[in-house]
Amino acid sequence: MTGAIQIDGRMILFDANDCHLPPGSEAVIVNEKGRITVARLEPTAEWERLARTRAGLIWTVNPFGERVLFAVKVLGRYIGTRDVASAVSLQAQKVDIFEDAQHLSANEVAGELGKALAVCDRIYHEPDRANTDNCERSLREAAHGIMQMWNDVQRIKQERTRQLGR
Repeated sequence: MTGAIQIDGRMILFDANDCHLPPGSEAVIVNEKGRITVARLEPTAEWERLARTRAGLIWTVNPFGERVLFAVKVLGRYIGTRDVASAVSLQAQKVDIFEDAQHLSANEVAGELGKALAVCDRIYHEPDRANTDNCERSLREAAHGIMQMWNDVQRIKQERTRQLGR
């Protein structure tokens, strides 16, 4: 499963299936304050044991002002949007119509787009590990979300044109 979380207007994408991360990897974590953020995992002799339990170590400052290593929960490997954007083909694709699909909430659309970005990362960077059935399903659901947003933008555009015409 992949994830997408919006925090302070910034989309954070991660691959929840890939949590066995070596030191130095960027990971989406739950930090010492209970907030979800991106951090670089610190090297330690026990990193493999920590990784098996979806944990890692990061530097933080304790209440006494001392810099210490702190164990955090790793949600998955961080997927940088700059990495995904460089792998995206901008060639026009045949559009599929989703007239029978149910309306998605804004959070559901964002989640589907996050899955599509994770598919992009997987097929361009680790194609031998790509599950093509899951990739197709995720991309179809993301396409539904994009078409829904397109239709919503067109509706808003028509409404504004109608209001200005009065």
